[in-house]
Amino acid sequence: MEAPFYPHSPIYSIKALSRALDEPVERLIALAKRSSRLYRYVPQLKKDGITPRHTYDAHEPLKTIQRKIVDRILSRVVYPEYLHGGIKDAKRPRSIYSNARIHAGAKTVILQDIADFFPSITTEHVRFIFTGLFRFSEDVATLLAILTTREGQVPQGASTSSYLANLVFWDIEPGLVERFRAQGLKYSRFADDITASSETELPSSVTSHVIASVSWMLGKKGCQQKRSKMHVRKRGQALLRSQKAEVVTVTGLVVDRATLALPKKERMAIRTAVKQLEDRVKGQHGQLSIEDGKEVRRVMGRIGRLIACGHPDGQKLKARVRAMLTIAPLLDRTVVSDNTQSPPLTNSDYVVTI
Repeated sequence: MEAPFYPHSPIYSIKALSRALDEPVERLIALAKRSSRLYRYVPQLKKDGITPRHTYDAHEPLKTIQRKIVDRILSRVVYPEYLHGGIKDAKRPRSIYSNARIHAGAKTVILQDIADFFPSITTEHVRFIFTGLFRFSEDVATLLAILTTREGQVPQGASTSSYLANLVFWDIEPGLVERFRAQGLKYSRFADDITASSETELPSSVTSHVIASVSWMLGKKGCQQKRSKMHVRKRGQALLRSQKAEVVTVTGLVVDRATLALPKKERMAIRTAVKQLEDRVKGQHGQLSIEDGKEVRRVMGRIGRLIACGHPDGQKLKARVRAMLTIAPLLDRTVVSDNTQSPPLTNSDYVVTI
């Protein structure tokens, strides 16, 4: 049975934890006593542009210690292939693409979402992760749980939180996945997005069983489904009789076919964005401003989504932007590379990654 696995020796004492993190015992304990006050609220908006997303960023020195907990403990777990959110895995890279690829070509897709996922993960849940999965002592697990939670909950935005979200169902999710596979179903989870799919059309009795099984798993940890995001989609099926059949998407990617794709609306928007950049270059007589440079970076990130899906337009649009920058370099410095990751633009260093 595929399950999260920690392949290293357990940590049994606070002194051993101190050595593992290279932090004095006194400092760890002192920070734990005031850890909930060491966060900065960073409000964001969800995809709808209206609903607030409550995220937090840890202040120093808690931020550094959480980073060490990630690097020296949490990232050393061997994560099963059905988990895809926020996991660094050089051998089996995880992303929205790896998550959606599992369900490519499916005829039935069952989409479920966890309501208020991160706040639903409590300090007690985290303590149980460290005592059960990691086999750490109660003292060590309790200290780690306090250092990685805020006011009794896992704070979305902290470096440790995505790892803890992946591990919260460590003791029950593997069994659920095994049962689904025995029924010919594929399963994946990207943070709070849960997807089960089948290469055949499923009767309503089976889809109801899948939904009930996931609800049972969530309930065991005090989580609930977000009913508004629970959907059973079948290839070529319209949501209403009066509508055209809509494509089925998983984490924003079309899975109707054997290969992944972006929704048509998004593909058209990317083409439009490239055309607007080209028109801007013509209108500004071959000179790009600082804001133009930022827009180039945004557009290249969107083109990268096409390339990641293997869409032929991706490389064509990329070539058009490269040609545009040959005509209109960004002020006095332009660095063009094939690296999709790039540092932020500053007033003294204009870097475009292509």
